Formats: sequence, structure tokens, C-alpha cells
Amino acid sequence: MIKNTPEWEVILTNLCSCTGTDVVLSCVGFKSLTPIDRSQISVSDNECSLINNLYGETDFVFKYVWTKEFNIKIKSRKVAWS
Repeated sequence: MIKNTPEWEVILTNLCSCTGTDVVLSCVGFKSLTPIDRSQISVSDNECSLINNLYGETDFVFKYVWTKEFNIKIKSRKVAWS
């Protein structure tokens, strides 16, 4: 809890050996009382976009502080095989 407000953690897991590129999340109404690292994720309207690729068999994790949990899910992505 930060300032009596819950901290939420979002974990995106890439289970395959492929690389996820151009990953866009649905994050309708997204807000946070603490700053989001803009070098990692871009927030615009109802979408959040990963700045970097989501490499195979890795996680991307970010946290936010708000009174309620947002329904954040992958909206679109591309797959690159190496």
C-alpha cells in the first residue's frame, strides 16, 4: 500500500521461445498515483504499449498504484522467430 492505496502488479509472461514485438495492452481508464516508467511502457487513451520487445521465456512486470485493479490484457502483438 502506498498512501493507503493498493499497489497492483501486472506480469506478462512469454512462454514460447519466440519474441513478442509491438505488444499493445488494453488498459481502459488506466491511471496510477505513482509514475509509470515511460522508457518501458507508453500509455495513450485506452492502450498501453511496451516500448521494448517481450523476449522468449521472459516476463515483463510493471506496478501501479490505484484504488482499483484495472483489467489489463494483451490486445495485439506480433511474433518474431529467431
